[in-house]
Amino acid sequence: MSSKFFIFSVFVLSIIIVPSTHGWGIEGHTLVARLAQSQLTKEAFDWIQFLLPSNLSGNLSAVATWADEILYSNNHPLGPSNLWQWSRPLHYTNTPDWNCSYDPVRDCINDVCIEGALRNYSQRAIAADLDHLQHQQAIVFLVHYVGDLHQPLHAGFQGDAGASQFYVYFMNTRRTLHSVWDTYLIRTRLSRDFQSNTSLYYDHIYALMLNQTLEHPDQDFIEWTDESSKIVCEQIYFDENNEPMNTSLTIRLSDGYYQRNIGMVEQRLMQAGRRLGTLFNLLAANRSDVSITTPSANQSSPTDLSSTFASTDEFLFNETSSTELFSTKSSSTVSITTVISSSMIPSSCKNTSFGTFIIIMTLCIAFTVAV
Repeated sequence: MSSKFFIFSVFVLSIIIVPSTHGWGIEGHTLVARLAQSQLTKEAFDWIQFLLPSNLSGNLSAVATWADEILYSNNHPLGPSNLWQWSRPLHYTNTPDWNCSYDPVRDCINDVCIEGALRNYSQRAIAADLDHLQHQQAIVFLVHYVGDLHQPLHAGFQGDAGASQFYVYFMNTRRTLHSVWDTYLIRTRLSRDFQSNTSLYYDHIYALMLNQTLEHPDQDFIEWTDESSKIVCEQIYFDENNEPMNTSLTIRLSDGYYQRNIGMVEQRLMQAGRRLGTLFNLLAANRSDVSITTPSANQSSPTDLSSTFASTDEFLFNETSSTELFSTKSSSTVSITTVISSSMIPSSCKNTSFGTFIIIMTLCIAFTVAV
């Protein structure tokens, strides 16, 4: 093996093992955004359509993963990812292990956490002293952060960084427990029961949303965070036999764990969609001069975001299968892939071990040929 090939391999691996702040995967975030869209009043829809770039026609799904994309690409139109790392802690909050509750004074110091971000950007979205682009950015962050907060492990334990350092075997593949909840429970459900058709799955979640009473629909961000913290304690760290996971052993989770938890995943998706829609309806109805007090308020710049969003969500809500969606041949799968060089790695692929394997092999082979 040449020294160049070795250095390149280490570089690729160093990219892959960087901890992720992703909440739901692309399917989950886009489902939440579309559910929220279905709940908008005309006033709220007109307001959002006015704020978002005109080519999006007010489509929230097209911006649902933007807050993740800016963290992972150094060729982003808005600048390298290091310019946006200040926003990374806003995707989550960590609570003391097995404390089973969220305390904003203890767990959100200086308002730098996901619950603080929701308060901040709810204010910024309607602040009279901010400009159009700052309002736009606030809306886009809200779409993503409401989704993130309803993935329970975004209010997870400090000890394992919300289970992003806790590895299990799920369906015989080694993954972090965090990624199981982000992505793989949903993908298992899609492939088993909905022919990998996300439109059919949306219809199912939409029906759940309409048929269930929703507690805390308004801007009770502390309660939303506390809900996630309690789910972490009461459900996530228990195996398919409802026994606490023994972290000193190899943990294998299969169909029983999926069956035990997929209902909770769908409940959280439904809650996130309805709450996000309700939040936008409230903000649209109460636009006024709002005082900006949280520290992260000064960290948002009025940068034109329009070139960084996907133009449509048709790539997700059509007859295309999930397998095809995550093919490296698709340039519309994630908004960032529509605006960076085709030689860059689609960030959606970084969410899957198979995608990661293909990326490593493809890049290493290409590099070997080149040298």
